Amino acid sequence: MNDSFINNNSYLRILSSLVLISIALYGIFINDNFLVLTLCIVVFLITYEWVTITEDINSAILKFTKSLFNVIIFMLSILSIQFSILFFIIIFILNIFSKNSSRKSKSFILFGPIYLCLPFIYLYEIKHFNNGIDIIIWFLLIVWTTDTFSYICGKFIGGKKLWPLLSPNKTWSGFLLGIFFGVIVSLVCFYIKEYSIYKGIYFGLVLSFTTQFGDLLESWIKRKHLIKDSGRILPGHGGLLDRLDGLMISSLFLYNGSIIYG
Repeated sequence: MNDSFINNNSYLRILSSLVLISIALYGIFINDNFLVLTLCIVVFLITYEWVTITEDINSAILKFTKSLFNVIIFMLSILSIQFSILFFIIIFILNIFSKNSSRKSKSFILFGPIYLCLPFIYLYEIKHFNNGIDIIIWFLLIVWTTDTFSYICGKFIGGKKLWPLLSPNKTWSGFLLGIFFGVIVSLVCFYIKEYSIYKGIYFGLVLSFTTQFGDLLESWIKRKHLIKDSGRILPGHGGLLDRLDGLMISSLFLYNGSIIYG
Protein backbone atom coordinates (compact mmCIF):
# COMPACT_ATOMS: atom_id res chain seq x y z
CA MET A 1 0.00 0.00 0.00
CA ASN A 2 1.29 3.45 -0.87
CA ASP A 3 0.50 5.98 1.89
CA SER A 4 1.91 8.94 0.01
CA PHE A 5 -0.31 8.84 -3.03
CA ILE A 6 -1.75 12.28 -2.16
CA ASN A 7 1.21 14.39 -3.20
CA ASN A 8 1.78 17.62 -5.10
CA ASN A 9 1.37 15.86 -8.43
CA SER A 10 -1.98 14.42 -7.30
CA TYR A 11 -3.24 17.85 -6.24
CA LEU A 12 -2.21 19.33 -9.58
CA ARG A 13 -3.92 16.44 -11.35
CA ILE A 14 -7.15 17.02 -9.42
CA LEU A 15 -7.04 20.78 -10.01
CA SER A 16 -6.46 20.49 -13.76
CA SER A 17 -9.23 17.86 -13.96
CA LEU A 18 -11.69 20.20 -12.22
CA VAL A 19 -10.83 22.99 -14.65
CA LEU A 20 -11.39 20.70 -17.65
CA ILE A 21 -14.67 19.38 -16.20
CA SER A 22 -15.93 22.94 -15.58
CA ILE A 23 -15.14 23.95 -19.16
CA ALA A 24 -16.84 20.84 -20.54
CA LEU A 25 -20.00 21.31 -18.45
CA TYR A 26 -20.29 24.99 -19.39
CA GLY A 27 -20.12 24.14 -23.08
CA ILE A 28 -22.57 21.24 -22.77
CA PHE A 29 -25.23 23.01 -20.72
CA ILE A 30 -24.83 26.74 -21.36
CA ASN A 31 -23.29 27.71 -24.68
CA ASP A 32 -23.07 25.55 -27.80
CA ASN A 33 -20.81 28.06 -29.58
CA PHE A 34 -18.41 27.90 -26.65
CA LEU A 35 -18.51 24.11 -26.92
CA VAL A 36 -17.60 24.20 -30.62
CA LEU A 37 -14.75 26.63 -29.91
CA THR A 38 -13.52 24.43 -27.07
CA LEU A 39 -13.59 21.29 -29.22
CA CYS A 40 -11.70 23.11 -31.99
CA ILE A 41 -9.01 24.08 -29.48
CA VAL A 42 -8.89 20.52 -28.13
CA VAL A 43 -8.53 19.04 -31.64
CA PHE A 44 -5.81 21.55 -32.45
CA LEU A 45 -3.82 20.86 -29.27
CA ILE A 46 -4.03 17.06 -29.36
CA THR A 47 -3.07 17.10 -33.06
CA TYR A 48 -0.04 19.26 -32.24
CA GLU A 49 0.92 16.75 -29.55
CA TRP A 50 0.30 13.84 -31.94
CA VAL A 51 2.49 15.32 -34.66
CA THR A 52 5.23 16.01 -32.13
CA ILE A 53 5.08 12.39 -30.97
CA THR A 54 4.76 10.57 -34.28
CA GLU A 55 6.59 12.77 -36.80
CA ASP A 56 10.15 13.97 -37.14
CA ILE A 57 9.22 17.60 -37.70
CA ASN A 58 10.98 20.58 -36.14
CA SER A 59 8.99 23.31 -37.88
CA ALA A 60 6.33 24.82 -35.59
CA ILE A 61 4.62 26.26 -38.67
CA LEU A 62 4.23 22.80 -40.22
CA LYS A 63 2.90 21.40 -36.93
CA PHE A 64 0.48 24.32 -36.74
CA THR A 65 -0.70 23.68 -40.31
CA LYS A 66 -1.29 19.97 -39.72
CA SER A 67 -3.19 20.80 -36.53
CA LEU A 68 -5.30 23.35 -38.36
CA PHE A 69 -6.21 20.77 -41.02
CA ASN A 70 -7.77 18.56 -38.35
CA VAL A 71 -9.69 21.52 -36.95
CA ILE A 72 -11.09 22.07 -40.45
CA ILE A 73 -12.11 18.39 -40.63
CA PHE A 74 -14.01 18.81 -37.35
CA MET A 75 -15.61 22.12 -38.34
CA LEU A 76 -16.71 20.79 -41.74
CA SER A 77 -18.41 17.85 -40.01
CA ILE A 78 -20.73 20.33 -38.26
CA LEU A 79 -21.74 21.81 -41.61
CA SER A 80 -21.82 18.57 -43.59
CA ILE A 81 -20.20 15.22 -42.87
CA GLN A 82 -19.74 14.75 -46.63
CA PHE A 83 -17.54 17.87 -46.81
CA SER A 84 -15.56 16.61 -43.83
CA ILE A 85 -15.00 13.20 -45.41
CA LEU A 86 -13.97 14.81 -48.72
CA PHE A 87 -11.44 17.05 -46.97
CA PHE A 88 -10.07 14.07 -45.04
CA ILE A 89 -9.66 12.09 -48.28
CA ILE A 90 -7.73 15.00 -49.81
CA ILE A 91 -5.42 15.16 -46.76
CA PHE A 92 -5.07 11.36 -46.81
CA ILE A 93 -3.99 11.36 -50.47
CA LEU A 94 -1.55 14.24 -49.88
CA ASN A 95 -0.01 12.33 -46.98
CA ILE A 96 0.35 9.18 -49.09
CA PHE A 97 2.43 10.99 -51.71
CA SER A 98 4.26 13.34 -49.36
CA LYS A 99 7.72 12.72 -47.92
CA ASN A 100 7.59 10.21 -45.09
CA SER A 101 8.24 12.23 -41.92
CA SER A 102 7.06 9.54 -39.49
CA ARG A 103 9.31 8.44 -36.65
CA LYS A 104 8.07 4.82 -36.73
CA SER A 105 5.30 4.20 -39.27
CA LYS A 106 3.47 6.31 -41.81
CA SER A 107 0.20 4.73 -40.66
CA PHE A 108 0.28 7.11 -37.69
CA ILE A 109 0.24 10.01 -40.15
CA LEU A 110 -2.41 8.54 -42.45
CA PHE A 111 -4.90 7.50 -39.79
CA GLY A 112 -4.09 10.11 -37.16
CA PRO A 113 -6.93 12.43 -38.28
CA ILE A 114 -9.47 9.62 -37.76
CA TYR A 115 -8.17 8.86 -34.27
CA LEU A 116 -8.02 12.54 -33.31
CA CYS A 117 -11.15 13.98 -34.96
CA LEU A 118 -13.78 11.23 -35.04
CA PRO A 119 -14.36 11.03 -31.26
CA PHE A 120 -15.26 14.73 -31.07
CA ILE A 121 -17.32 14.64 -34.25
CA TYR A 122 -19.31 11.78 -32.71
CA LEU A 123 -19.67 13.41 -29.28
CA TYR A 124 -20.86 16.69 -30.76
CA GLU A 125 -23.41 14.83 -32.86
CA ILE A 126 -24.61 12.78 -29.88
CA LYS A 127 -25.21 15.99 -27.93
CA HIS A 128 -27.91 16.88 -30.45
CA PHE A 129 -29.70 13.52 -30.23
CA ASN A 130 -32.89 13.18 -28.22
CA ASN A 131 -31.68 13.00 -24.60
CA GLY A 132 -28.24 13.72 -26.03
CA ILE A 133 -27.09 15.80 -23.08
CA ASP A 134 -28.10 13.02 -20.68
CA ILE A 135 -26.10 10.53 -22.77
CA ILE A 136 -23.03 12.77 -22.82
CA ILE A 137 -23.11 13.42 -19.06
CA TRP A 138 -23.60 9.70 -18.34
CA PHE A 139 -20.70 8.88 -20.64
CA LEU A 140 -18.37 11.50 -19.16
CA LEU A 141 -19.19 10.35 -15.63
CA ILE A 142 -18.17 6.81 -16.59
CA VAL A 143 -14.94 7.98 -18.23
CA TRP A 144 -14.02 10.36 -15.40
CA THR A 145 -14.84 7.78 -12.73
CA THR A 146 -12.89 5.03 -14.50
CA ASP A 147 -9.84 7.27 -14.94
CA THR A 148 -9.99 8.66 -11.40
CA PHE A 149 -10.44 5.39 -9.53
CA SER A 150 -7.95 3.62 -11.76
CA TYR A 151 -5.37 6.22 -10.74
CA ILE A 152 -6.33 6.34 -7.05
CA CYS A 153 -6.64 2.59 -6.56
CA GLY A 154 -3.47 1.92 -8.48
CA LYS A 155 -1.58 4.39 -6.29
CA PHE A 156 -3.19 3.48 -2.98
CA ILE A 157 -3.51 -0.29 -3.31
CA GLY A 158 -0.73 -0.98 -5.79
CA GLY A 159 -0.04 -4.64 -6.40
CA LYS A 160 0.88 -6.59 -9.50
CA LYS A 161 1.63 -4.55 -12.61
CA LEU A 162 -0.86 -4.87 -15.45
CA TRP A 163 1.59 -4.71 -18.36
CA PRO A 164 5.02 -3.39 -17.30
CA LEU A 165 6.48 -3.25 -20.81
CA LEU A 166 3.53 -1.16 -22.00
CA SER A 167 2.73 0.97 -18.97
CA PRO A 168 5.03 0.48 -15.95
CA ASN A 169 2.77 2.37 -13.50
CA LYS A 170 -0.55 0.66 -14.23
CA THR A 171 -1.65 -2.11 -11.89
CA TRP A 172 -4.31 -4.80 -12.00
CA SER A 173 -5.96 -3.23 -8.96
CA GLY A 174 -6.28 0.13 -10.71
CA PHE A 175 -7.45 -1.45 -13.95
CA LEU A 176 -10.16 -3.65 -12.40
CA LEU A 177 -11.37 -1.22 -9.73
CA GLY A 178 -11.50 1.59 -12.27
CA ILE A 179 -13.87 -0.55 -14.34
CA PHE A 180 -15.81 -1.58 -11.24
CA PHE A 181 -16.52 1.99 -10.14
CA GLY A 182 -17.27 3.03 -13.73
CA VAL A 183 -19.95 0.32 -13.86
CA ILE A 184 -21.33 1.43 -10.47
CA VAL A 185 -21.74 5.00 -11.74
CA SER A 186 -23.50 3.75 -14.86
CA LEU A 187 -25.82 1.58 -12.77
CA VAL A 188 -26.70 4.52 -10.50
CA CYS A 189 -27.44 6.75 -13.50
CA PHE A 190 -29.74 4.13 -15.03
CA TYR A 191 -31.46 3.60 -11.68
CA ILE A 192 -32.12 7.34 -11.28
CA LYS A 193 -33.55 7.57 -14.81
CA GLU A 194 -35.57 4.37 -14.20
CA TYR A 195 -33.92 2.51 -17.06
CA SER A 196 -32.97 -1.16 -17.06
CA ILE A 197 -30.30 -1.76 -14.43
CA TYR A 198 -28.97 -4.71 -16.43
CA LYS A 199 -28.42 -2.47 -19.43
CA GLY A 200 -26.75 0.06 -17.16
CA ILE A 201 -24.30 -2.60 -16.02
CA TYR A 202 -23.69 -3.86 -19.56
CA PHE A 203 -23.18 -0.45 -21.16
CA GLY A 204 -21.11 0.72 -18.21
CA LEU A 205 -18.86 -2.33 -18.49
CA VAL A 206 -18.32 -1.80 -22.23
CA LEU A 207 -17.58 1.93 -21.90
CA SER A 208 -15.41 1.56 -18.81
CA PHE A 209 -13.40 -1.27 -20.38
CA THR A 210 -12.90 0.64 -23.64
CA THR A 211 -11.84 3.67 -21.61
CA GLN A 212 -9.10 1.55 -20.07
CA PHE A 213 -8.24 0.16 -23.50
CA GLY A 214 -7.90 3.69 -24.89
CA ASP A 215 -5.52 4.55 -22.08
CA LEU A 216 -3.42 1.46 -22.81
CA LEU A 217 -3.45 2.21 -26.54
CA GLU A 218 -2.00 5.65 -26.01
CA SER A 219 0.57 4.17 -23.63
CA TRP A 220 1.58 1.77 -26.40
CA ILE A 221 1.90 4.63 -28.89
CA LYS A 222 4.05 6.63 -26.47
CA ARG A 223 6.20 3.62 -25.64
CA LYS A 224 6.67 2.89 -29.34
CA HIS A 225 7.94 6.44 -29.79
CA LEU A 226 10.03 6.36 -26.58
CA ILE A 227 8.28 9.17 -24.71
CA LYS A 228 6.60 9.35 -21.30
CA ASP A 229 4.02 12.13 -21.73
CA SER A 230 2.27 13.50 -24.82
CA GLY A 231 3.01 17.07 -23.70
CA ARG A 232 3.26 19.41 -20.73
CA ILE A 233 0.14 21.55 -21.03
CA LEU A 234 -1.75 20.03 -18.07
CA PRO A 235 -0.20 20.08 -14.59
CA GLY A 236 -0.21 16.60 -13.08
CA HIS A 237 -1.25 14.94 -16.34
CA GLY A 238 1.29 15.86 -18.98
CA GLY A 239 -0.37 16.45 -22.33
CA LEU A 240 -4.01 16.82 -23.28
CA LEU A 241 -3.89 13.44 -25.01
CA ASP A 242 -2.80 11.91 -21.71
CA ARG A 243 -6.05 13.15 -20.16
CA LEU A 244 -8.36 12.28 -23.06
CA ASP A 245 -6.86 8.97 -24.17
CA GLY A 246 -9.63 6.83 -22.63
CA LEU A 247 -12.33 8.95 -24.21
CA MET A 248 -10.84 8.59 -27.69
CA ILE A 249 -11.82 4.93 -27.99
CA SER A 250 -14.87 4.67 -25.72
CA SER A 251 -16.63 7.52 -27.56
CA LEU A 252 -16.62 5.40 -30.74
CA PHE A 253 -18.43 2.62 -28.90
CA LEU A 254 -20.82 5.16 -27.36
CA TYR A 255 -21.79 6.54 -30.76
CA ASN A 256 -22.34 3.15 -32.38
CA GLY A 257 -24.26 1.95 -29.33
CA SER A 258 -26.45 5.06 -29.45
CA ILE A 259 -27.23 4.39 -33.11
CA ILE A 260 -27.92 0.67 -32.59
CA TYR A 261 -29.96 0.94 -29.39
CA GLY A 262 -31.50 4.36 -30.07
